[in-house]
Amino acid sequence: MPRHLLRFLSVAALALFASLAAADDMPAPVNGVSFEEWAAANARLSNNEALPDILAVLGLDEARWNETNAAFMKALSTGDPAGPVFARYGEVFANPAVGRFKGRDDGPEIQAKLATFEDYARVQAHLNVATAAGLDPQDVLREHDLTVYEYSQEAGNWVRQFAAAASKGTQEVERLNRIRENFEAEYRARYGLDTNERF
Repeated sequence: MPRHLLRFLSVAALALFASLAAADDMPAPVNGVSFEEWAAANARLSNNEALPDILAVLGLDEARWNETNAAFMKALSTGDPAGPVFARYGEVFANPAVGRFKGRDDGPEIQAKLATFEDYARVQAHLNVATAAGLDPQDVLREHDLTVYEYSQEAGNWVRQFAAAASKGTQEVERLNRIRENFEAEYRARYGLDTNERF
């Protein structure tokens, strides 16, 4: 999976709160692949599904997949991060049973690896600090035995819970932030970064 797709994780989490985008807002199909199918393919690739299996479903060879991928990546990179294309990407990434992938019983399974807020906060803190240190976020996820897809799915639950806590007042939010900040301090020390820096 291309490294830059990890940038869209936060969009995927935020899209949990977005409404479905209109079909006419989506980029036109490329090589017979719809935007939604491309997003679903990337969700599956991010969960370590083999590219040849994805290509077989889409009826593409690798060269046409690369063209398709480049075209849709360009549409995302030039689009509005708050717009419907990003929102739809996040929705499909979260539920990749669309188009030719619909109805398949081989969808990515979630193992509840981030069972507690502490589990989530540790990984989120590690990602924040490692990114500031110039490290590959996918290496961080591998260290925590997570794929990009698993993280995007499980993080969404904690994003929702954090939002619910924020709506109830500041005390719980402050407690959750302290947990995350403690993990960030741990990782800043690990990577030799300024221990007073905040993300």
